[in-house]
Amino acid sequence: MSITEIKKMLSTLIQYEDSTITHIIPGLIALIYSKGSQSFQLTTLVDGNVSPYGDIDSASKALYTILNPIKEEDL
Repeated sequence: MSITEIKKMLSTLIQYEDSTITHIIPGLIALIYSKGSQSFQLTTLVDGNVSPYGDIDSASKALYTILNPIKEEDL
């Protein structure tokens, strides 16, 4: 998934802020937008770690990194 597609998905979550929408990639992450805190919450399902992101740019960068990990052969 490209960074542009991720930003579009995050923008959609903000548009539907009155609804609870959770994007889940099984075994990897859960993503929600919290209207109360006006932030994205990214939960890694392996360890339950919750990370808040206050804007689309920082949230999209974090998601991109998780979805597109650097492989050892790329180093």
